[in-house]
Amino acid sequence: MSSQVPAVIAKIVSQTQKLTYGENQIANFVIHNPEFITRNTITAIANEIGVSETSINRFCKKVGYKGFNDFKIAFAQDAFYRDMQAKKKERREINPIDALALDYNELIVNTSALVTEEQLNQVVDLLKNARRIVVIGLFDSFLAAMALRNRLAIIGMMAEAINDSREMKIAASQCGPDDVVIAFSRSGSTREIIDAVSIARVNQAKVIAITCYDASPITENAAVDIIVPDKISVNNSAFMSNHITFLFVVDLIMSVFISSDKKYLKKKLDSEGLLASDQSITNYFL
Repeated sequence: MSSQVPAVIAKIVSQTQKLTYGENQIANFVIHNPEFITRNTITAIANEIGVSETSINRFCKKVGYKGFNDFKIAFAQDAFYRDMQAKKKERREINPIDALALDYNELIVNTSALVTEEQLNQVVDLLKNARRIVVIGLFDSFLAAMALRNRLAIIGMMAEAINDSREMKIAASQCGPDDVVIAFSRSGSTREIIDAVSIARVNQAKVIAITCYDASPITENAAVDIIVPDKISVNNSAFMSNHITFLFVVDLIMSVFISSDKKYLKKKLDSEGLLASDQSITNYFL
């Protein structure tokens, strides 16, 4: 986990669905008033929001910190990083290309702050021991599902990528305790994904949930849940792809695979050599 950028705001956004109304009030204030948080005491902040100091401490613990002091230190580090980014922008004229590049960089850095090596090792261990691997997703999330399927194929591991709701249910119903279902869903609340995941759980299949929101329906009872920052946490989210952080997680999973055993690196090199000799990558995407 990155020690340079705590990505406090990304953590808060990822957990909004499990916060109470009062905690969401605190979350919204924190997100929109970063300078006030770093420059004031817990008493001043409580008075400004209209809540108790106990409520603020409870909120800090709920989003993963020991208390307000721990939260404030992490938030100050995050604010410092954002300030440095802002100063970089001031030193030059920002065109649309630079603006998007900075936002993509922030999303990638925040993803590295949220995803742990332990989670990645758990995912790789589950996949190595799986009889069958089913990867599901809809719309942009399915692009990440396809990317993972293709990357696994390159190292000799076969997986299915499905985006049809009926096929998802059928595949999930045929899974068992030795199988793994990987669900990509930005919201974690897409009905078709929830249905398929629920069926997989009934059949005792291992579920890996990759989403932007903690405590969402697909993360409940998941063997591993990887939470990544939602693109709404950056300035130009309307112009960005929804699945950029998912693709980064796919790359992280593959890096752990390859570093865990040289045979995967050999298979990767052999497969890429075969594709290069054919002078076509069409089959790779089919």
